[in-house]
Amino acid sequence: MWAIVLFGVLLWTTVCVVLNAALRRGMGIMGLVLSYAVLAWMVFDLPLVEALITWSLFAVLGGMLTSVYELWARRRYAGTGRRPRPILRLTGLILWPAMVPDAFGLMLNDAGIIPADERSETHQEDTLRITGEMTAASKRG
Repeated sequence: MWAIVLFGVLLWTTVCVVLNAALRRGMGIMGLVLSYAVLAWMVFDLPLVEALITWSLFAVLGGMLTSVYELWARRRYAGTGRRPRPILRLTGLILWPAMVPDAFGLMLNDAGIIPADERSETHQEDTLRITGEMTAASKRG
């Protein structure tokens, strides 16, 4: 049951993050706080080992998702000057409720499924292209 509750919080946060780019950071923080509230409730209601195993399982799966995104982004943006981010993060065990929606949103941004925001690689590419065009246009004129 607790895995379903954590999955529901994660799904709700992910949908909010993906569909509302303007509130992306705030929604991630709200999901983080809500997930920790669920963890506190789990520790109170379940044996400690079961609560920590459930939490750790979500953390590992979330870490795998963010690692897959980073590997994909490294391959896609190879040679563009994009600095690679770490594939494995120790902070992921603590921050996974915010990292998973963020990684999922960036995947959809970079795939062109949803509009890009300032954090996505697609937006950064567009900005460089636009500023490059603006620089070239200003040199001509």
